[in-house]
Amino acid sequence: MRDGAAVKNPENRAPTRGGDTKRRIVDAAEEVVLRDGVARLTLEAAAAEAGLSKGGVLYHFPTRDALVAGMVGKIIEEFDRDIEDNMGKGDGPGRFSLAYVRATMAPSSTRPDREDRLGAALIAAAAAEPALLEPLQAAADRWQARLEDDGLDPTVATVVRLACDGLWLCDLFGLAPPSAALRAGIGRELDRLVSGGS
Repeated sequence: MRDGAAVKNPENRAPTRGGDTKRRIVDAAEEVVLRDGVARLTLEAAAAEAGLSKGGVLYHFPTRDALVAGMVGKIIEEFDRDIEDNMGKGDGPGRFSLAYVRATMAPSSTRPDREDRLGAALIAAAAAEPALLEPLQAAADRWQARLEDDGLDPTVATVVRLACDGLWLCDLFGLAPPSAALRAGIGRELDRLVSGGS
């Protein structure tokens, strides 16, 4: 029997399409990093967590670096989607900046493990190979360019981004993250700054 044919399926999952399988593998890799640490992230560990054979993982991610790149890609896709979900209608000044704030401030009750998972991917990427962060750096450049071209004073837009990114890093590394009430107040203040900066 070929390596990819024998599939460990402890939860008796239904067969999935290629995109679903890739997502399942990335989710499993995040679980491995969160539970066992980045040093334990291997293709074998991700395969076991996903309930797949190693060959099934290799089909989608031929190397560990490719798997980590998939984790970083998921960060970018999810944040882009969060921004788009918060864009609203119209095309007035500050529209993208406000969406950036609201995507960052999304209530943790919506996806309580979001920051941990994003952090897991970043930590895995940096530990594995700093060059794997290049797509995230390119996305940050793209977001910054959109903020600067959002009809606001570019300094105000950049202050907003730095506040949002700083909050995310505080959450990620446990650097005196604000309480829920303080976080809500920060979100309102950033909304006010964007609205007043237009």
